[in-house]
Amino acid sequence: MRKVLYLLDQTEFTDASLPKLPEGFEQRILTQNASAQERRKEISDAEIVFGEPTLEELHHAKKLRWVQMFWAGADRYLGGDFPENVLLTTASGAFGETISEHALAMMFALCRRLPEYLRANDWVDRGSEKRISGATAMIFGCGDIGSEIAKRLKALGLRTIGVCRNARSPRRFFDALTTLSCAAAFLPDADFVFCAMPSNQDTDGFFDETHLSFLKKDAVLINVGRGRFIDTNALTACLKAGKLFGVGLDVTHPEPLPPDHPLRAFPNVIITPHVAGVSFGHLPETERKILSVCEENLMHYLKNEPLRNVVIVP
Repeated sequence: MRKVLYLLDQTEFTDASLPKLPEGFEQRILTQNASAQERRKEISDAEIVFGEPTLEELHHAKKLRWVQMFWAGADRYLGGDFPENVLLTTASGAFGETISEHALAMMFALCRRLPEYLRANDWVDRGSEKRISGATAMIFGCGDIGSEIAKRLKALGLRTIGVCRNARSPRRFFDALTTLSCAAAFLPDADFVFCAMPSNQDTDGFFDETHLSFLKKDAVLINVGRGRFIDTNALTACLKAGKLFGVGLDVTHPEPLPPDHPLRAFPNVIITPHVAGVSFGHLPETERKILSVCEENLMHYLKNEPLRNVVIVP
């Protein structure tokens, strides 16, 4: 009997929504309440794992052939030590809608100074606000998330500049494209900057003191990608110097930020605890999209066809 194991982060979940398995497969489900010993035992003879097992758990999986993540980012497995001859795929493509809505919610709140009004709890005008329509937005990352952000910004009347690997191939919802190595030339024109980049040696720390200095004094910076993309110390110094109209961070470095970190004290900064892409137990539509990716890949796997969202693990 070939075993498929589901590792779920919460308990409010029924197997009715899971992909249907053909004969010869056994389906097992573990929730967050499972003990470490139980998890190790179930993983040890699984052929397929849906979820995010630890690297230590994976090395006890002698029959494992494929790990299908429920998340879009595979950072936890890219530092080395991932088992050889095991396929790794993500649920990329399922989160664009929810994360883009979170990013725009931050944008609207910052432009209308809502965080300041909420914190003040008084009846005092907090000053000028920032116009959105007609502005220029720069979006770092033109994949599912970045494209969904651009789509919504275009509908609001913004000009969009995308930053991607290949700037020669036109992409829908983007007025212009550039690469990360050339992005600095466009930063002075950006009223809004959205970050949806993965974490790697090319992207980590991109927004350092130099690149932050290229931004307009009243620019809005929002990060829903990876915390390492922005140098936290440089960003703190930038805000202390009175630059940037507002900052929205769903991801930080380190994560979580210490409770007394100076970034938490700025009235024009919104920090959310990496929840822009929450799914199971939060947004049913996102759950369905994730499971759709899983089911599609399972069908391909059973037919020995190429899988979607394969990660090249170093």
